[in-house]
Amino acid sequence: MTNNVNSYSIAGSIYANYIIQSIALIVIMQFSAEISKQFGTDLIGVGYIASGIGFGKIFLMFIGGILSDIFGRKPFIYLGMCCYIIFFIGLLFCHDIETAFYLAMFIGAGNSFLDTGSMPALTECFPRSAGTASVLIKAFISIGTLVLPFIVTVFHIYQLWYGYAFIGFVVYLLINLLFLLPRTFPSSNTVICSDKGESNYFIGKPNFWFEGICLIIMGFTTTATFVIILQWLPAIAEKGIGMDEISSKQLISYYSTASIISVFSTAYIVKKFVKPIYCIIILPLLSVVILSLFLMNLTPAMSFFVAIGMGLTAAGGVLQLTLVVMQQLFPDRKGLAVGTMYTLSGLSFVVIPLVIPKLAVTNVSYAILVDLIIALCSVILGVIVYSRFKKVVDMNKI
Repeated sequence: MTNNVNSYSIAGSIYANYIIQSIALIVIMQFSAEISKQFGTDLIGVGYIASGIGFGKIFLMFIGGILSDIFGRKPFIYLGMCCYIIFFIGLLFCHDIETAFYLAMFIGAGNSFLDTGSMPALTECFPRSAGTASVLIKAFISIGTLVLPFIVTVFHIYQLWYGYAFIGFVVYLLINLLFLLPRTFPSSNTVICSDKGESNYFIGKPNFWFEGICLIIMGFTTTATFVIILQWLPAIAEKGIGMDEISSKQLISYYSTASIISVFSTAYIVKKFVKPIYCIIILPLLSVVILSLFLMNLTPAMSFFVAIGMGLTAAGGVLQLTLVVMQQLFPDRKGLAVGTMYTLSGLSFVVIPLVIPKLAVTNVSYAILVDLIIALCSVILGVIVYSRFKKVVDMNKI
């Protein structure tokens, strides 16, 4: 077990990495005009490049989770950081769309390695407050998505080369890598427990092939719900609803601000009042309500409402809480839990960029309808998991 100072240092470095992770996930779309010009392509072509993120994540997440349980968390965090550096540097010198697609795969690879190292490491640093530690990741993800649109706006106003931003991201990663170097990580055998230290909370045997599979599928549905908004709400608002380019890109800042508020609220609520198992039903249900209202009234005003509403619900840490529930059910396979669930999460980064642009071009309401159906699936799966959870876990001990 690491001491408190070391645990907080590790957590600080992990959270700092998630700022860059969130920037990397949307930087292609945020600098879409510059990247389109660089590669001589259109929005669909940029979407093709962005889909490489999901392929990189899918191919490496599962194996990364297994190897993280064997070799420890630290090497995989380093691998993740190096993958991001390769992407940021490589894209600056790339002029071929196929090569750009493969470089985008490094974002997915970095995402995979960072998640399979960082997610278990946080629960092992703070086994008595795993839910709070995991949910707080979303705060730092939101910081990245909040800051990037402002960076993009400044670069557009002053007509700066976007490569300067990429170089800044590389310097940031190198500094954090050096900060993490001397830290000693806790044992990978650390078990999640209650705030009273209770770790023997089972009254039955969880079934990986039932509730485990449901949770893994939720890795896709909970991610896809916010990816559609995160990556494509600006394009939907501009091309389908008629907002100007700057205002549509700023929607992500409203989304991110709301998600930061939601993360801290959710972290507090999970620690004091509501168990994660309830949150993975309530938050997707609220997303269903918001998307239903948007579908009935596709206007610029509603775009702001949806950006804020989905930031509060879909981006409030529901994916991380779903992972916590899976780690509670399968405490001896935390790396595997991350690997399997986040593999399906990565699938959303493949499917969404390939499907949503075509739907949005045909009819913007189709893209929102797909998001609504996906969110509804999360609710149904969450209810199924809850029905099993209460049969195998003593709810008074978690």
